[in-house]
Amino acid sequence: MNPPARGADNEEMTGEFERRARELLEESVLRVDGRVRSRLNQARHAALEAASTQPSFWRRFSLMPAAGAVAAAALIAFVLWPHSPGDATLNEGGRAAEDLELLADSDALDLVSDETDAGAFYEWAADQVDSNEQQPSATGA
Repeated sequence: MNPPARGADNEEMTGEFERRARELLEESVLRVDGRVRSRLNQARHAALEAASTQPSFWRRFSLMPAAGAVAAAALIAFVLWPHSPGDATLNEGGRAAEDLELLADSDALDLVSDETDAGAFYEWAADQVDSNEQQPSATGA
């Protein structure tokens, strides 16, 4: 086998190949009789007409799996996107974040359990804080 030609020889070979292929195709078209040409032409026009019409009702749903995948990816991205630390849902007076920290701390749950008497103290302290917030300050106008 001959190695592939390089540079100008390659361009000459490509041009020669294209010219020869064109000649062979034109010869083969001339050998086809008129009846076969007519049927091929009709089939070509029918294919072009079918391609230009509106898609059927069921054809529209062929992209549904792709649309579902895009929607699922958008939902996952929204859920996993890091939110700013100043969100109102977790920073409402700082209490919500503190409550979550207490719930996450297993030792704190042990302190307020019914087995120990410390739970009563924490309830009393929370009531004192709530009652102090409800009383108007004496220095206010």
